[in-house]
Amino acid sequence: MSKFRMAGLLCGVAIGSVVATGAFAQDDANAITIVTPYAFDNIDACNSSSEVGLVVRENVVEALTHLNPESGKPEPRLATSWEQVEPTVWRIKLREGVTYSDGSAFDAEAVSRSIERMFNPKLDCLNRGKLFANIRLTPKVVDSHTIDISTEKPQPLMPIFMSFLTIESPKTDFDAMTSTPVGTGPFAIPQRNAGDAIVLVRQDKYWGEAPAVSKATYVRRDESALRAAMVEVGEADIGLNIAIQDATNPETDHGYLNGETTRLRFSFEGPLADIRVRKAMNLAIDREALRDGLFNQDYAIATQMFLPRINGYNPDMKPWPYDPEQAKALINEAKKDGVDVGAEIPLISRINFYANGQETMEAMIAMWQMVGLNVKLQPMERAQWLKLVNKPYAEPRPAMLIQEQHDNNSGDATFTMHFRYHSTGQQSEFGDPELDRLIDAADAASGDERVKLFQQANAYSAENVVPDVMMFHMVNYMRISDRLEFKPDGVTSTMMELSQIKFRGTN
Repeated sequence: MSKFRMAGLLCGVAIGSVVATGAFAQDDANAITIVTPYAFDNIDACNSSSEVGLVVRENVVEALTHLNPESGKPEPRLATSWEQVEPTVWRIKLREGVTYSDGSAFDAEAVSRSIERMFNPKLDCLNRGKLFANIRLTPKVVDSHTIDISTEKPQPLMPIFMSFLTIESPKTDFDAMTSTPVGTGPFAIPQRNAGDAIVLVRQDKYWGEAPAVSKATYVRRDESALRAAMVEVGEADIGLNIAIQDATNPETDHGYLNGETTRLRFSFEGPLADIRVRKAMNLAIDREALRDGLFNQDYAIATQMFLPRINGYNPDMKPWPYDPEQAKALINEAKKDGVDVGAEIPLISRINFYANGQETMEAMIAMWQMVGLNVKLQPMERAQWLKLVNKPYAEPRPAMLIQEQHDNNSGDATFTMHFRYHSTGQQSEFGDPELDRLIDAADAASGDERVKLFQQANAYSAENVVPDVMMFHMVNYMRISDRLEFKPDGVTSTMMELSQIKFRGTN
C-alpha cells in the first residue's frame, strides 16, 4: 500500500472522529482549519516566543512593535513612535483609539501592567527567561498614551525588544497564567474547556484592517502524513511541520528556513561534567549522514545557535568532524581518571518537536553506542519536558541530554547568548566567568565591537565549555490549501499572522 493511500485511510478515521465533535462543521467559507503537531499546553501571551506564538502573537495579543520579516527592522504596531530621551530611557507613543476584545481601553497603564506581569516571579513566563533574562524593564506612565521604559544600562535594542512585549488586557490575572488570553488583536479566543480545540474568531471592532479569515480552528494531529493528507482531501487548510518525506507536492508544499537551530544540551552532571566526554559525544556524531539520511541539503550543519544573518554569528567556526576513534580515545582517557563513562545517560526528547526528530535521536544513540556510551531515549510531552528545561532546576539534577530547538529571528545574538550560555541564563547549565565577561561586554557594546565580542563568546563557548551537541539550522515544510494565498517566512515558526492569509479569487 502506498504511503499516500495509507495516509488517506488514517485521515478518514481521524476526520470521522473530528466531525463527531463538530470541529470541522464550518459553514463560513472564510473559516479555516490549521492542523498542527502541538498540544499548546499554555497559550498565555507571556509564552508567545515559543510555538504558542503561532496562535496568539499578533492574532490575539499584539506587541508594541513589529519586526519586518525581510529586513528585521522594527515597525509600528501598538506603538506609533519611540525615541531614546536619555541613555537608559526610551519614550514610547502609543496608538490611540484601541480597545481590547473585552472592552477595556488600551493605554499606558495597560502597557505598564503587562510589563510588570511579565516580570512577576509567580509566573513561569517563557518570554521573560528567553528574552529579558539580562535586563529589567521599568515602566513609567507619562500620560494616557505615552510611557517611558527604563533599563539599568543603555539598551540600544529597545525597539527590537518591544516586538516581544505582548500587551494583554488589564483584566488578565496578574498572578496566574491563562488559556484564553485577551488582547487588542484582530482575533479573540472564546472561553474553552481543557482539551477543546483552540478557536480564534475575528473581532468586528479591531482598530486595523479587517482580516479575510473569519475564524481559525487549530487541531492537533501527531502524524505528519496525516496532517498532509487532511489538507490534500480538503479537511484542513494548512498543515504545519510536514515531514520531508510527506512534502511531495510542489504546488501545495512550501519549504522555508524557519530561524530554528537544533541542539542537544548537556547537564554538567555525572560523566557529562567532564569536558572530554562532552567532546567525545560531539566527535561520535556523523552529522552529514544524519542530514542526508533524515533531512536534506537545505538543512545546514550548525556551529552556533543562530543563523549567519544574526549579529554575532562567527563565520570562522567549523562543524565538529566525525571522528569516532578520537571519541573512543577521549572516553578511555576519562575512564582511566575515574570518570564513570559507563553510566546511563538519559536523552530527553520532546514528542513531535520537529519532523524526523525521534528518528534522529535514535540514530545518534546508535552512534554513541558504537563508541561505548550508554545513552537511553526518554520521550516526553512538552509540559513534562519544560520542567527539565527551565530554571529553577529540581534537585538533584541528573546527568542528561535535552533535545532543544531555538529560534532567533531578532537580528542580534543577545537573544540567544544570555538565555542559553550566561551563568544567569534561564536555560544555562553552567557558569564560566570568562564567557560571562564576553557576553556582558558584548551587551554593553554597539556596532562592530558588539559583533566582534559575540563572535568571541561563541568561539570560546564551543572550544572551552562545549555545552551542547550542535545539530542543524532547520527547514520547515507547510502544506497550504490551493484555496488560500499565503507564503510562510522566517518567523512563521513562532508567529503566523492570520491577517496575512487571503482567499484565491477574492480581492
